[in-house]
Formats: sequence, structure tokens, C-alpha cells
Amino acid sequence: MWKITYNILTFAALPFFLLYALSKKKVRKNILERLAPPAIAGNHRMLWVHAASIGEALIAESLVNYMRENTAFQHFLITTNTHYAGELLARKLGDHAVVQSLPLDFIYSIRRLLRNIRPEALLIIETEIWPNLIWLTKKEGVPVMIVNGRISDSTIKRYRGLSFFLRHVFADIDYVLAQSEEHRNRYISIGMSPRKVINTGNIKYYRKSAAPFDVSRKEKIITYGSVREKELDTVFDTIKRLKDRFPDYTVFVAPRELHITETIEKELSSSFRCVRYSALKKAPPSAVNIDAVVVDTIGDLLDIYKRSRVAFVGGSLAPYGGQNILEPLFFGTPVLFGPFMENFRDIANQVAESGAGIVVKNGDELVKHIAMILEDAALMKKMGEAGRRIIGEQQEVMRKTVDIIVEKIKAAHSS
Repeated sequence: MWKITYNILTFAALPFFLLYALSKKKVRKNILERLAPPAIAGNHRMLWVHAASIGEALIAESLVNYMRENTAFQHFLITTNTHYAGELLARKLGDHAVVQSLPLDFIYSIRRLLRNIRPEALLIIETEIWPNLIWLTKKEGVPVMIVNGRISDSTIKRYRGLSFFLRHVFADIDYVLAQSEEHRNRYISIGMSPRKVINTGNIKYYRKSAAPFDVSRKEKIITYGSVREKELDTVFDTIKRLKDRFPDYTVFVAPRELHITETIEKELSSSFRCVRYSALKKAPPSAVNIDAVVVDTIGDLLDIYKRSRVAFVGGSLAPYGGQNILEPLFFGTPVLFGPFMENFRDIANQVAESGAGIVVKNGDELVKHIAMILEDAALMKKMGEAGRRIIGEQQEVMRKTVDIIVEKIKAAHSS
């Protein structure tokens, strides 16, 4: 009954969706592909990974690369909801995966793709509850798993209101590999069987291990990474105070949005010898005599964190929700961050509790704790070692997640 009702509603909504799609360029770009998925060349079976948008796509990239290196699975289809996420994955994964749009949740569209690929399993990154996608895939005898499962604060109430219906969808999901105990409990509260929900940890923070780095080779660099516009006044004030105290240190400032680069450069140039990173990369090292560097390039921040003795990660002193504070820890660099870490709550708590990083409430605390770290080599080393341990734990989270996926697929094929 639930399946019939759902499909009547989806077909009734189709004309309205098509009118909407024609009026929206972003939706119009892949509407034909979503209605009638194209055939996929090759006879090999594929592992199907669904990543809705950019955030899920980055997780899918890490998962696919890890599985290619550590399991027998080599052929992947990745579906996305957005054209931009698809372009990103196609660029990053190249020939290692087929990337296309997720079919609309109509019986015909889903069946067409299933016939094309004969998947080994369907792995849904985080949470995308499309009933026909799940029902029809499971009907083909294909394992269905939600990987890195999460239910956000903004959607949990809505899902609980629909739990009477979601139970019929969840019955065809083999496992939810939840990213925390909190999210495991949320899945159970909306109708998922407790025996099917496992807290495996958050693979969002997984990165391939960096080579061990000798912290004694770190340079006299203080880095402000992923800084946002509403934090600039605090950042400028703390830089001036830190340069008074540590005049031989160079401060690197990397904005989250490049459009504020000029604002940062103008302010720092009024007090310091300042240069853009794009120019610094071209300049002979012997000719460089600077106080501050504005990072105006993409893809260089990790290398700067590697060279730094301490780093502040922005998007956290103002209500932006935070940024990834693990990146400095890959290289044993102590990290500081503000209290607004809603989007990274679990990892922020772990970093603070482990001693790998420090939460600061304002500019005064930021100056105080940066100075404390720079003046205490033993503390700097201790924080760096704690950070490397956290990175090691993220390797274990990915291994555990993939082991469960592989075990479930093998069990499905042997039954």
C-alpha cells in the first residue's frame, strides 16, 4: 500500500517538477540524464556510490580511493544530485569511476539504471532517503547501506513526523554506518532497527596519511586559515599584537573566500611588509623580507600548515559553523579555533579534549594561547603528537567502515 501511494504521488508531481526544472538552469542541466540514465560501457559489475552534493562528493572521493587501494573493488559508479558535484568528482577521479546524475525517483528511471550497471552494492553517503531507489535496488538482491550516516538538527523533527512511513523504507536498508552515537540514536528514533545501525565514526575527516614530518624543521610561521569576513577585525588586531611580541615570525592569512583578499592585503600593508602568496612563490627566497603573507591561491594551505608552528582555523570566531580543524594536525601543528563549530561539533570536542587544539572565545584568548604555544617547545611538541594520534584514529575509522561494507557484500553474494 505504501509503495503504491508513494508512486501515485510521484507521478502526479512529475509535470510540476518538469515545469520547475525548465525554469532553473542548474536543474535543467541534467534533467534528461535523470529521467533516462544513459547506458554505461563495459561488462564488469560496479559498486554504486551516491553522493548528493559537494560535501558528500568529497567523502565519496576518499571512500573510492581507499577502496581501490585496499580492496578488490576497482569499478565504481558515483551518482550525484548536482551538476557541480558531478564535475568535481569526474575531475578528481578521472578514469577510476563513472560519474553521472542520480535518476529521479521514478520506477522507470531507477530500473533503467539498475539494468545498466548490475551493482555490487549501493552505498548512500550520509542521508538520502529515496524510497524507489532503496526498494528497487534491494529487490534486485543488491545490498543497500547508508555510509557515514547523519541526520541533521534541522531535519530530525521532520523525519520523526514521517517515521510511520520511513519504517517501510528502512526495512530494505541492510546497514546504517552512523558517524557518531548521537546519529545512531537518531536513526533508531525514526524507525531503523537498532541491530542494523552501527556507530563506525565519521569518515568525513579521513585523509591519506601524510609522511611523518620532523617538527624541528618547522619555520617561524603563524597561520590563520579559512578566515571569514566577520572575523577580520579580530584577526587584524591579534596579528598586530603578536607581531609586537614575536617580530621575527611571519604571519600567513588565508581567507575562505578569495573576494576578501584585497581587504586583507590593504589592512596588513598599512602596518607590515606584506606580499601575496602567488608573488611569494615566484620570488627567490633570498629576496624575501616580509612580515605578512596573504594567501591568494587555491590548494596551498596544507603545505603552509605543514611549515607552521601554530595555526588558527577560522569560520569559528563568528557564527559560520566552523571549518576543518584536522588539516593542521596532519603535520603535527597545534590548532586553535573559536566556539562556533556546529558543523564540526564531534571532531572539535575530540581535538579539544585530546589536547591537540584549544578553543578560544575571543582575540585576547587567541593571542594568549598562541604566545603560550610559541614560548613552550614542550607544549608545542605535546600538542603536535596528540594531533597525529587523532589522525591515526581517522585511519581506523575508514578501515572499520570499509571492512563492514566488504563483509556485507561478500555475505550477500554467498547467500
